[in-house]
Amino acid sequence: MKKKSRILLGLGLGAVLLGAVTGCAKGDNQTNGSKVKLSINLYTGAISEDSMKAATEKFPDYELKFNTLPADENFDKKLKTSLNSKSAPDITTINSNIEEFIPYADKFINLLDHGAGDVASEYVSWKWESGMTPDKSKLIAMPLDIGPTALIYHVETFKKAGLPTEPDKVAEKIKTDEDYMNVAKAIKEKTGKATWLAGDDLLATQLRKMTKSQYNEEGELILADGETKAAWDYVVEAVKKGYTLGVQGNSVDSMVALTDAMYSAHIAASWGVTDMKDDYDKRIDQWRVTTAPGNPSNYGGSFLSVIGTTKHPKEAAEVVRYLTSKEMQTANMKELSLFPANKEVYQDPIMVNEDEFFGGQEINQYFIASAENIGYVYKDKRDSAALDCLMEQISLVEYQGKNPEDAWKDAIAKIEKL
Repeated sequence: MKKKSRILLGLGLGAVLLGAVTGCAKGDNQTNGSKVKLSINLYTGAISEDSMKAATEKFPDYELKFNTLPADENFDKKLKTSLNSKSAPDITTINSNIEEFIPYADKFINLLDHGAGDVASEYVSWKWESGMTPDKSKLIAMPLDIGPTALIYHVETFKKAGLPTEPDKVAEKIKTDEDYMNVAKAIKEKTGKATWLAGDDLLATQLRKMTKSQYNEEGELILADGETKAAWDYVVEAVKKGYTLGVQGNSVDSMVALTDAMYSAHIAASWGVTDMKDDYDKRIDQWRVTTAPGNPSNYGGSFLSVIGTTKHPKEAAEVVRYLTSKEMQTANMKELSLFPANKEVYQDPIMVNEDEFFGGQEINQYFIASAENIGYVYKDKRDSAALDCLMEQISLVEYQGKNPEDAWKDAIAKIEKL
């Protein structure tokens, strides 16, 4: 799913509006002669039209009702309250905030009971594990797509700063976060420009690269054993030294900043490439893509689940397996540019993207490499709320001049109350 659809939901969070469509009730989910009725709720842009058509043809004995619903901030409440409701659909999409639903695992069908484990090796392992309970005994969702990241940089700015401009050379120059900061310093000194759009955007990027969560599996707040504070300090340094532009993302100002190259680099998800091109004017060949510095990371992506109230768990699980298969994820990539979680698609010609916007370079190789090297990180259901606390305070540092240490203390105080 693209960024514009995600923004209403906060960083990394998504939406499915359940129980809000007439005709989704279980009373409508009875067999009609030989037909098994299955209702499927999905948010706009989660599954391609070709996939929906293919599934309908694949299962002629099932009556599949796809309900395409808007992604908005009401999703999580409606999803969670519908889990015990007769109005719940049989199948639902869930966005990247899967950790908020793992605690409700008993409200979903365990897809491992229906053969899902047989195809586990087809998917990038970290995404597959994200749909499992911590003890790995239950799989509540199968992966639909992901959002691996890469570094996008402005060629002319890098050239003026005396930096390499070819993708492989840039990747060699910027291997670590320290390298990234040094590049920001060179750009500021030699061009006067900022490297990053804003502190909150940079903080989110740094936190997504962490190897630990804000909480451990026992539910204790650990702040990623120091990684969270390190990310905070990194961003504070960038803000203090003027390496951030101080423009809020997803605004008119940010679109102008992008078009006029007022900042020069950002780590973006695969779907962000499409959003960038949508926001940009018609000028091309000014940006390039390469390997992001530090740990590979992911931003976004969705899953497909079977809700436990279904009267047809076997059939619903069968449909989920099909809709998340290599063939269907290939169709989703072709029609919606949804980056596949099924790694078998990576060998398909559809993944070759020699993009004119990026000077004709093949860009998907970098997103594929990221996807294949991301490590699984356990997440607590409170992680998103903790991120919001940190984002709020770093914005006060950047836009209102709040003392960074006071801001950090205030963020942690709020997090401790979650």
